[in-house]
Amino acid sequence: MNPLLNVVVVSLALLVTLGCAFWRSQKALHMLQLDSYANDRLVRWLAAQPTSRLIELPSGLCHVVFLTMALVMPTRLVPTTLILAGWVVCEAGLLLQAYLKADPPKKPLVYTGRARRILGASLALSGAVMGLSTWVVLSRLQPGLATPLGDQVVVVILLAALAVMQLSPLTTVLANIILSPIQSAINQTYLRRAQKRLQVVSPVVIGITGSYGKTSTKYLLEHLLSNHRRVLKTPLSYNTLMGVCRVINEHLEAGCEAFIAEMGAYRRGDIKELCDFVQPTIGILTAIGPQHLERFKTIENVQTTKYELIEALPSSGVAIFNNDDPRCRALADRTTQVRVMRYGVETSGQNLDLWAENIAMGPEGLSFTLAGREGGRIDVRTILLGRHNVLNILGACCAALAIGIPLAELAKAIQGLPAVPHRLQLMDNGSGVTVIDDSYNSNPTGAMEALEVLGSFTTGQRILVTPGMVELGALEGQLNEELGAKAAKVCDYVVLVGVERTKPLVRGLQRQHFPPEKIRIVRDLKGATIVLPTIVTAGDTVLFENDLPDLYA
Repeated sequence: MNPLLNVVVVSLALLVTLGCAFWRSQKALHMLQLDSYANDRLVRWLAAQPTSRLIELPSGLCHVVFLTMALVMPTRLVPTTLILAGWVVCEAGLLLQAYLKADPPKKPLVYTGRARRILGASLALSGAVMGLSTWVVLSRLQPGLATPLGDQVVVVILLAALAVMQLSPLTTVLANIILSPIQSAINQTYLRRAQKRLQVVSPVVIGITGSYGKTSTKYLLEHLLSNHRRVLKTPLSYNTLMGVCRVINEHLEAGCEAFIAEMGAYRRGDIKELCDFVQPTIGILTAIGPQHLERFKTIENVQTTKYELIEALPSSGVAIFNNDDPRCRALADRTTQVRVMRYGVETSGQNLDLWAENIAMGPEGLSFTLAGREGGRIDVRTILLGRHNVLNILGACCAALAIGIPLAELAKAIQGLPAVPHRLQLMDNGSGVTVIDDSYNSNPTGAMEALEVLGSFTTGQRILVTPGMVELGALEGQLNEELGAKAAKVCDYVVLVGVERTKPLVRGLQRQHFPPEKIRIVRDLKGATIVLPTIVTAGDTVLFENDLPDLYA
């Protein structure tokens, strides 16, 4: 047998192994990035479904077959070089099939510097294992060797490939650990640069946090301020320390007068860290609820963490609270170190600075009377949907008042408020079907409000498409069951995305005797798009409530 063939087959085996390692490491890196590079969260994600995420079962079975062949088949009948070549062909086919069958991610992997470093280190670890085995093989290939590879050599290659392919998601974790000191040093460089820029530009910094409502309030506040101040807000859901840092470094320009920073948290101390960095003078606390309870464990931990924003304000600062939320109200009552502003609907007249009266809600939007402590009532209209958006508007108006914009000017600006992307955003696709995109909302209060909005559409069928809510800890099943029970009272059809995760929703629907033939359960959003045309006709309204990230797919 030609010695060149031995070299070619070994080289192909190395390439196929590293190709599979790249594919699996890339998937693990994507999940790691979606969860803020938290190793423990990635390990938990892998362990949740080990046979589909941690273990590459088809590849493992392929290894078993060809390892058995290499160990038991006489080499005079089937040369071990050909056995290895057969394995290469099978593994390449499996890799190609996985690539072609893979659904595009909802939020693609972003190849930041950190992502590239982790992926490179992960592949280097995989390559080291394969490189060692290849060195063993090459040491056996003496010049002029014209025989098949020895069976021991093939077994070494197959075992090394098995280890690399099966362990490649965990090498991503290891690479992240190894690179953490380097990443920390890089982060500090970016943070120092952003802090210096903040000091030079010196805008009024408005921090917004809460279990829900913070993103909508941020968008609305930007619009209310934009006719009076030069404003920069953190885009999308950029609400972590490094996300806010990146926005400052890339977009904060001289002359900016107000910087609106959304502040998210996964653990106690996260918001304090953000406040130490941007030093807000105005803080808005929109709500305290069971969001991310899986991480925080108790609602008290959520409350303590959100209040870190208020504790960080200077004595000249302004703390703004949603007085309708009992926990926010309690925190406002105990806040004495800064000026306190309160807004609300249900608690109007209870020492509020701003409130809404005569609220009317329908498919065309909201109308209400805007009233302030200083006197005067102004009737306003907006295309925004959902009663909870009244509170978001009031919270944004309080911050604008604190900056010095008159109430009358704010009332004018409310008339032109645009819909917040993916949060009860009304869409017309030209087919006669009304679509309500609430795919970025995943909290219990907002989901219930979304169903109220759906119920206000009285022409045609009302159809809900949802995978339910996540990260609610021990309350997740109960809250999803309540959502299902509410949907049964509003909807004509319900399309549930996911088989296992939506079982509490099914229980809620059944509790209200919702017709089983009007429940559709699909594996993913692609399945929902196949089912919907069989249900929907012109004049119907479809609500897309929450769209789980790839982490929960």
